[in-house]
Amino acid sequence: MKKYILGILLGVSILCAGCGGKDSKRQEAPGNQEEGRGEITLMHPDAEKAEFRQYIEKAEKELDLDIHLLASPVNADNRHARISTILSSGDTSVDVIAVNDEMIQEFKYQGYLEPLGEDVMSKEIRSCYPGDYMEKTVMAEGKVYSVPYVMDLMVFWVNEKFLDKAGLDAVNSQEDFETLLDGRFGYGYYGYGSAWETTYVYNELSQFIHMFGGTYGDWEDENTRRALAFLHGMAEKDLTPREQLVDQYEQMEQKFIQGKYGAIFMYSGAMDTFLRAGVYGDDKIHAAPMPLFKANATNVATWQYVLNKASVHKEAAKKFLSYAAGREGSTAYADHMKKLPARLDIIREGNLDIPDLDILKKYAEELELKSRPLSKTPMKDIKAIGELFQQYITDEISLDEFCQRAVLP
Repeated sequence: MKKYILGILLGVSILCAGCGGKDSKRQEAPGNQEEGRGEITLMHPDAEKAEFRQYIEKAEKELDLDIHLLASPVNADNRHARISTILSSGDTSVDVIAVNDEMIQEFKYQGYLEPLGEDVMSKEIRSCYPGDYMEKTVMAEGKVYSVPYVMDLMVFWVNEKFLDKAGLDAVNSQEDFETLLDGRFGYGYYGYGSAWETTYVYNELSQFIHMFGGTYGDWEDENTRRALAFLHGMAEKDLTPREQLVDQYEQMEQKFIQGKYGAIFMYSGAMDTFLRAGVYGDDKIHAAPMPLFKANATNVATWQYVLNKASVHKEAAKKFLSYAAGREGSTAYADHMKKLPARLDIIREGNLDIPDLDILKKYAEELELKSRPLSKTPMKDIKAIGELFQQYITDEISLDEFCQRAVLP
């Protein structure tokens, strides 16, 4: 019998309450199931969403497999810690786990994951993903450690009402972007907003550095320094709120949805959030072409499935992973969740049921997709750079001091 873990027993909820609230929900272990019985447990951030459950039901029918769902913690730090504990402890209760770039970059070197061979990630399948991204993020020492299932391109989102007030038809250039910044929208309303909390500003830094033609980590590069100075100037002139120094993506998205910001940079997966909030549309919030500053480039990230090395259901898990990597599974996920699949070939074909797919398709076709440089200890190093950035924004240190101290491992 199918059992969705987050809808299970009240007794489990009671147990979870004693472990730290909703981020500590647990499931019962699948019991003494033998390899080959066609059951797996999947930990996923979307496990509670009806559309995701529908996608899983479709996969179950296609694969003749029972898939038990377990939600991962909502908070990023808690999620990282929870999944680290499962993998490092040899916990066999979860077979497949959805992870982001930061987690795969750490886990693939720790020996926690089962490498995926030709039966799951063949050479032909691997060629469907961005090559630079696969090599730097998914692979290590020639081995593949995950199946990317959703593409997160850094997208420029606008609120059309702010563009109207700023007298802009579109934001196509740095000059247009500065016009939007200079708009007078009223107290507490800004042409641009972001999330500059220490563990999130990394995305903003790398994106602006890409657009100015610089290189993240090469702090002597004049284009890199121009990007940093531009961000400092926005805060110094009150063109973007300093209160965003404590905001993560949840707060930034909420303010954007509430009409506080005229534009943000955010990953393409936010489409689902805006649709659910009922604020998406041509005259509301929508995806827009990337403004061209100096270089036409954007961040690329994915969420991926990894196979727990301690899993006792590896063959069943590989069956699901093959489906997720295949054309049918990739398309079904995209259509159900209104998110881009990780496979570029499917995005470029443009046959997905996703709003503004023509705009997102151009991102994949025309922009340089740059994987974010991540160390073997990504969370620690991302936070360290974020703390330095905040010191620079608040004038505790100069640009030169930031560049001298922001050494990447």
